[in-house]
Amino acid sequence: MTSEKLDLEAVFGEVYPALCRFLEGFTGRSGVAQELAQESFLRLIRSGSDVIPRSEVKFWLFRVARNLAVNELKSRNLQSRLREKVAYAFRSVLADPLRELELAERKRAVAELIKSLPDHQRAALLLREQEEMSYSEIARVLEVSESKVRVDLFRARSALRGMLQEPRKVVTRNVK
Repeated sequence: MTSEKLDLEAVFGEVYPALCRFLEGFTGRSGVAQELAQESFLRLIRSGSDVIPRSEVKFWLFRVARNLAVNELKSRNLQSRLREKVAYAFRSVLADPLRELELAERKRAVAELIKSLPDHQRAALLLREQEEMSYSEIARVLEVSESKVRVDLFRARSALRGMLQEPRKVVTRNVK
């Protein structure tokens, strides 16, 4: 019994911070991310952590967390809040106001694109870029094939590049 408790403590110490980062990127809210990460661990404990092999626990936790996050987004409609959080995260202070404006526009575009990606593409992109997981690890978390992960990442990145390469529309106003 003691070794199981120590093992859960070790898993918590190893996985919880990454799980919170992933969930914060997915939901856009730190508090919600922590709640969902904690709920994921509670579900691990309730499931009888001895049933899940040690090598699979991390992936099981990410999978449960992703499912909880998807449900959370649907039930609370957090997508508009995600846009605000991502825009804030990309904010930086620059001395040149024109450059600052251009950077802000670019970051807003990226935030909008991330928000608009389908859940499976957004999850794959965040796990790869934010958590630096391999394709194999992402496939295990999302319960899909590595080929699907590659396709989702390709499509997410292509959408991102496409949006960033679109010519900017200039709005002019007539002032009288």
